Amino acid sequence: MMRPPFPLPPRDEAIRVPGILLLRTDGGSESDAWNDVLERMGELPGMRPPGAGGAAEAEASIPRRLIVAEEPGWGGSARATPQEIAAAFDRPGAWIPDLVVLTDARTARDAEARPLLAFSGSDGQAFWITPRQTAMAYLALHRGLSFTFDGFAEEAPAEWEDGEETEPEEEDGYEPAGFALETRTDPPRYTPPARALPVLVQETDLLVRTDFGDDAAWASVVDRVRRGRGASLDVIEDFGEYVTFIDDPAFAGATPEQVMAQVRPGADPEAMISDTVLIADTATLREPGHPVRVVPLEDEVGDSFRVDAEVAGIMVVNLALGNMDLGDWREDDA
Repeated sequence: MMRPPFPLPPRDEAIRVPGILLLRTDGGSESDAWNDVLERMGELPGMRPPGAGGAAEAEASIPRRLIVAEEPGWGGSARATPQEIAAAFDRPGAWIPDLVVLTDARTARDAEARPLLAFSGSDGQAFWITPRQTAMAYLALHRGLSFTFDGFAEEAPAEWEDGEETEPEEEDGYEPAGFALETRTDPPRYTPPARALPVLVQETDLLVRTDFGDDAAWASVVDRVRRGRGASLDVIEDFGEYVTFIDDPAFAGATPEQVMAQVRPGADPEAMISDTVLIADTATLREPGHPVRVVPLEDEVGDSFRVDAEVAGIMVVNLALGNMDLGDWREDDA
């Protein structure tokens, strides 16, 4: 069966721009599900809506592309398989997305999670992922998320045999990656900031202030993070060596999604970094214990939680060393 070409830009001449292709494959028959997917993903930086073509520039501050394609020739009664889509990228001079996500019969059937069928690169294992998890991964895609996608493929595999989809009762047995994000009372969703935000270069872990109404409370947060508490003080007296405090009014009112979108890895690939970004927002400054918001940038990317300021330093050190994982700290937020 002849399929139309994807509206992809040419291969980058200098540094490769990371990105995602979101492909509609229902042939226009499931508009409610498609519109719901787009609404959940938000107005992401570098996003190209249907009809924009492949020539538009990627988002400027941290280059990235999200190309949204409505191509009836890839769907309808003969929906394309991941293998067929991957084969279509095998053409000279074309940019290849890091992740391909496409609507499927399950997308329309499951209105709670709106699972999307996904695969990474040109030959990655297919898996199920929700729109919000796709969006959160996109915001951190420039950091390199191959291991994250491997994890998604393990926890939510999409089984295919000889190009044929599994039966609905079998595929629905896998909870898609990001299901918790879709079912939260305050699900994450990116909205563009009122003005461009500075890029945050992560040479160390970062604590970004987004509330500027109480300087004394901010000073208390910084002091508690630096001093730590408990047994950690026997090893590290000042966590300020491992955490950079960003006190820039440009981030006033910034959402966690807007902050995480601006975090770029530093020049040293061996730097001891926890793959999270910490945020001091209104709740941090006002509530007892100054609970800092923790936003993962790799494992559980975008699924934020809180820890008291006094344990934030020892948390990022242990995460960076691999002594503990996010689940060990998320339990304190339960």
